[in-house]
Amino acid sequence: MAACYGLTQFEFDPVRDLEGYTFWFCDLTHKPRPPRPLDALVWVDGVAIGQQFGTEMISVPETKGWDCRLIDGYPYFTVIEAKPEEVPQREKVFAEKIRPFLEDWEGQWQKVIAKWWPIVEEFRAFDLEKASNLELRLHFEDFFVRVHYHWRPVHFYMMHPTFGLYGRFAELCQELLGMDIEDPTFKALISGFDNRLFNVNRDLWQLGDRATELGLGELFLSTKDDKELLSRLEESEAGRKWLEGYHEWLKVEGWRNIDLWDLTSPSWIEDPSLPLRDIKQAIAKGGAFTLDAQRERLAKEREEAEKEILPKVPAEQREFFEKLMRCAQKSSRFSEEHNWYLDQQAAAIGRRIFLEYGRRFAENGVIDERDDIFFVFPDEMRKASIPMERINLRPYVESRKKEWASYFEIEPKFSLGDFSKFGEVARKEPIMRVLVSPPRVKPELEADLYAASTSPGVVEGRANVILRERDLDQLQPGDILVTMATAVPWTPAFSIISGVVTNAGGSLAHAVLVAREYGIPAVIGTREATKKIKTGDRIKVDGDKGAVYILEKAA
Repeated sequence: MAACYGLTQFEFDPVRDLEGYTFWFCDLTHKPRPPRPLDALVWVDGVAIGQQFGTEMISVPETKGWDCRLIDGYPYFTVIEAKPEEVPQREKVFAEKIRPFLEDWEGQWQKVIAKWWPIVEEFRAFDLEKASNLELRLHFEDFFVRVHYHWRPVHFYMMHPTFGLYGRFAELCQELLGMDIEDPTFKALISGFDNRLFNVNRDLWQLGDRATELGLGELFLSTKDDKELLSRLEESEAGRKWLEGYHEWLKVEGWRNIDLWDLTSPSWIEDPSLPLRDIKQAIAKGGAFTLDAQRERLAKEREEAEKEILPKVPAEQREFFEKLMRCAQKSSRFSEEHNWYLDQQAAAIGRRIFLEYGRRFAENGVIDERDDIFFVFPDEMRKASIPMERINLRPYVESRKKEWASYFEIEPKFSLGDFSKFGEVARKEPIMRVLVSPPRVKPELEADLYAASTSPGVVEGRANVILRERDLDQLQPGDILVTMATAVPWTPAFSIISGVVTNAGGSLAHAVLVAREYGIPAVIGTREATKKIKTGDRIKVDGDKGAVYILEKAA
């Protein structure tokens, strides 16, 4: 099998890769469509190397991170299992490495942010347009050393301990209390926490309230084109007043691409019209921002669950159990919050640098159009960075565009190898066990789809199948969102939907965590939701039983 885009580092060997590893699974959660070549390289390089680096930093006992391959344009991952004879020594090291997180998780997280955020601010402030070709090249190299580097000692350094402690808490709950992660009491124990991302949703709602206060609500709702809306707001004193606060807000919150892990999608800071869709939906729904009241309710339920559970834990294990519980309670916050601090910033910064090269290359005849840069690899950018007008990268762009287009004609296989052993292997790997899970099939329910994880509650309504974040403007209040998987940029939609169903995900997937905080039913990780359900179908989402029923097909 030929390497995708010639990237031999991630070429799949159908013999050795199936002999050496138990299974491979397609990462449709992060890449639901074939990524463009540059985006594919940056993503798999960051995740694969970062995963291995982070795992070794804390010596996860039974695994050495993930390995990655690009197959038919899609990223596939697997677990690198440690040899049995290595595990005892790795366990000793791991026990020491994990201790600071168990004792003071918040302190560890704040140390990471304190080191990372000055780098973000420095890259945000860099004036790309005024930079010479040499200065841009140095900035480009600095990006790969310091920003793309975030995958290793920042992202996975925190993620392995956080998710590992969550997994250990889940095991202890099962051992001591017979309570698994889908038990309502377990979910109550880890729910009702704020995070940095929810601030953005609250801000969007308040920006809608502010527009209404200034008498601009009708203008927002009647102007379908968001770029036109920006222009029309400039025409009135009230509109200019609203825009002044809006642009100040974007300086902080605008560094996020509309598709979270996709360098090829625009950021809010690049296109200020993008958040207007979410603000319009908030105005259309009206009323108070419900998340805060919902969180208060969940916090009370959590406190009651703690009072019920802790006395049942044997006295000699209670102190450790409670420490573990406090760390596990940080997992949902970290799962969401690290996206704001780490992933969003890195992707928006990287896109900005690549687009500047795209602009200069197009002006100098290296490529035809600015966005052709996403079909060019870093080494090729280095080749053309100084002698631009002498270099022609068009042949690479042309051949890769054809290859990329061909992958859309191929339906990716969900897994390769023996996926029946997923549970056995994933148990050893802290991240995979909580982000990827097979459906829990319950034949007695006679449902059309089953969940890997859920948010409680039952709802019936109109399904709306949406595969891209940029199409969320098609949602109507009360719709049940059906999609491959959700990510951070999808979060504002949870303010208006009545339920959510996804193909992919596990117990700490974005969709299940956000749905729980918003108090809406969710059935996550069904594998086939977007195949079996069509927009307009009437469906029933039962988050209590982990099942979806198609009640009536659309005409």
